[in-house]
Amino acid sequence: MKKSILSCLLLISLIGFGACGSDGSNDSTENIKSTETATSASSQPGEENGTYENRTLTVPDGVLTITGFQKGTDYEGKPMFYVLFDLTNHSEEAQNVQTMYMGLVQVSQNTGDTTENLEFSITMDSPVQDKLDMLQKDINPGGTVQGAYAYNFADESKPVTFTFTDGLFSMNDPIATEDITIQ
Repeated sequence: MKKSILSCLLLISLIGFGACGSDGSNDSTENIKSTETATSASSQPGEENGTYENRTLTVPDGVLTITGFQKGTDYEGKPMFYVLFDLTNHSEEAQNVQTMYMGLVQVSQNTGDTTENLEFSITMDSPVQDKLDMLQKDINPGGTVQGAYAYNFADESKPVTFTFTDGLFSMNDPIATEDITIQ
């Protein structure tokens, strides 16, 4: 029952993001320089929920490879960044790109007093609009797409923490965590 309610809430959120996210972004295409630290969480004995190495997450349902970052500004001129990725569907059914990505990656920032989950950035005139548009499509079984996800910074001067899991409603521990300091 709990998963059904969460699924409905996620669907409502996705519809809202789809309506808002089609605008693009006014930003520079400056690449983000970063320093990163990755740590892996151990699986329970006999339970292999996935691996993470060299910015590639491999889980039973697919493979997510982070291919880069681009920094920019959102429609209000606030600092934001894009995560560029390749995503492969290994499941037996077509999967929505945005739902699959959101199930594998959570992004946050420790701002000192608080840790904030980063919000989807509403953009205009985005240099990666074709990749953002992929979020509204489905990946067929065995298919691979190149996509992008846009986030607003909580604090542009603090590291961004990526937490990788094996699925949207996973009950397993995170597979890995990577901190990226954007300079």
